[in-house]
This record gives sequence, structure tokens and C-alpha cells, in this order.
Amino acid sequence: MNPNYSEFKFPSIKAHPWQKVFRSRTPTEAIELISRLLVYNPERRLTPIEALQHPFFEELRDQHTRLPNGNPLPPLFDFTTEEIKNSNPQDIEQLIPEWYRDKKARGGETQY
Repeated sequence: MNPNYSEFKFPSIKAHPWQKVFRSRTPTEAIELISRLLVYNPERRLTPIEALQHPFFEELRDQHTRLPNGNPLPPLFDFTTEEIKNSNPQDIEQLIPEWYRDKKARGGETQY
């Protein structure tokens, strides 16, 4: 730090509301998610697994969700060994919908 500017006071700047940053039709869940992801303090910021559990992504856990072109979604719940090892097992369990667990338990195809 420059010793000549040791008493410099940074101006106080008010936060700009996320509702004004995004279009008016932006879902509330999307705004809430982005506001929790872009937190300066890492202790208060969402972890990646917490972000995946957010209600914004709930539609991806619906068995009948399709891509805009009508194709099925790619496999979303086939976590790697490393992902599972580096996460709380309860968090991973919350991400995997029951229909997918049932299908996997029956030995069925794990694709949608």
C-alpha cells in the first residue's frame, strides 16, 4: 500500500437491486439464486452443491422435463466418484430425485 494514501476513505456505494439488473420477466428463483452465488464473503456464498439444490433447478429433477427440441435431458444424476467423495452424502441424496433412484434400484436404464 502506498504510504501517502493511508488515510484514503473509499466512497460508500449503495447496491443496485438485482430486480433492476435483470429483465422484469426474470423468475424470482433465478434472481434469488444469483444473489446468493455472487456474495463477496465465501463463508456466506452458496457452495456448488447448495446451488444445485436451489429451487431454480427443480424442473431438472422432473422426470418429464425435455429440451426445447423435445429430446430428453442428458444424464444429470450420474455423479462421478470424485464428486460423491468430495460432497456430503446427504446433499447428493437430496439432488437425486426418487424416480431416478427407484429406476436405478430396479436395475433399469438410468437414462431418462
